[in-house]
Amino acid sequence: MSEQTLAPLSEELKQEFGCLLLLDRMMQYESLARELESLQTTVTDLEAELKQRKKGFFHSDEEDMAIEETKADLNEARQAVQQVESEIKEQETHRLHISLSEQSESGLEPLVQQMEQRGWLEMGDDNYYHPTDKGSQAYDHLLDQQQSYIAHFDVYAFVDLEEGVFADPDTDLLEDQRWTDLRVAVAEHKGIDPYRVVFLSMLSSEAFFENPDWKFDLSVGTLLDEMGELTQQQLLVDQLGYEDEEGEVSGAEVIQDVIEQGSEIAQERIRRQEQEAREREIAFQTPDEQIITTTYYW
Repeated sequence: MSEQTLAPLSEELKQEFGCLLLLDRMMQYESLARELESLQTTVTDLEAELKQRKKGFFHSDEEDMAIEETKADLNEARQAVQQVESEIKEQETHRLHISLSEQSESGLEPLVQQMEQRGWLEMGDDNYYHPTDKGSQAYDHLLDQQQSYIAHFDVYAFVDLEEGVFADPDTDLLEDQRWTDLRVAVAEHKGIDPYRVVFLSMLSSEAFFENPDWKFDLSVGTLLDEMGELTQQQLLVDQLGYEDEEGEVSGAEVIQDVIEQGSEIAQERIRRQEQEAREREIAFQTPDEQIITTTYYW
């Protein structure tokens, strides 16, 4: 087996990934803040509507029904406001204040400066940094990358090399030792930076943020150093080669076969998800009708 290893994670990528992590958390807060503002407007409008419907002493059955429906909508909107307010409190600590240099995360200043140079953020009247339109566009691009990663790489996270099968996340025990993570090897074979694949994987699963002190870890460099070490522990293409009674099989041949099989499985999963999404949409549009569907598996 080859002892080939990846080159260390570059400082340039560390800086880029660090900026993206901060942008991701900032956008999480900003998205919730915009959602809360919209919900509060809805509550205000429904309160005014309910007040208008209640005017007068006598109401028809239809008017009483409309009042009850408005009450239900108002109650639902108020509950949504409470839920979003709770989520915002959780995201509050991820915001970046002007007094950053006086806090334990002062090591984040170079990343914040880089984000300002890229035009991703600006200082608000509340002395907090906020994403700009350009920052929002960069975040949308990041979301597109995450979706692409999930569509094309997730399937290679659990592969049984001996049996030549892929794990089904809905039915298989993923903690089983039989599975091998081949995402880095697939990225290497496709000419994609393995570090970016692992970064997108950890960002999608929110693994970076499991530790409440993730900003401090990022500021001192350990957060991305750990990601780099994890990436370097993964199998590379040359390490997949083997020899049996029929002769030598190169790692390139192994990974090519894995990619062909994995691509078919990934496409089938995408088709299945799209079908399920269509069925949910139809069920939502026609809730009183029974939907009968037949799925054929080849």
